[in-house]
Amino acid sequence: MARKTIHENCDILVVGGGMAGTGATFEARHWGRDLKIICVEKANIDRSGAVAQGLYAINCYMGMQWGENQPEDHVRYARNDLMGLVREDLGYDMARHVDSTVHMFDEWGLPMMKNPKTGRYQREGKWQIMIHGESYKPI
Repeated sequence: MARKTIHENCDILVVGGGMAGTGATFEARHWGRDLKIICVEKANIDRSGAVAQGLYAINCYMGMQWGENQPEDHVRYARNDLMGLVREDLGYDMARHVDSTVHMFDEWGLPMMKNPKTGRYQREGKWQIMIHGESYKPI
């Protein structure tokens, strides 16, 4: 059975509904409220990719508001882990913005494991915080 071809005009076309694609679509909508934006995905966007299959941790969270880590700490970690092959400026920039992104997901309702006594995110290691990732993309 032949599939029907549908032609759509749009201002921005995002190919791929993984975390990068859905993130790019969100950002495009934020800055281009009047634009027609289409995100295409070959599978069910809610359940496609590794993230939607039950990712259980966010692998980088500084915890700067509690003085846990600073961007310089993450740059040092990455430099050591990658045997010096790292763009320190990019690592620093990512590290200084990651907490606000995590807080945004928390505000949107991503189930995140927290310490009941302190209210801080539950960690697994120095950088990871525990989440219920199967809810990541639907939000």
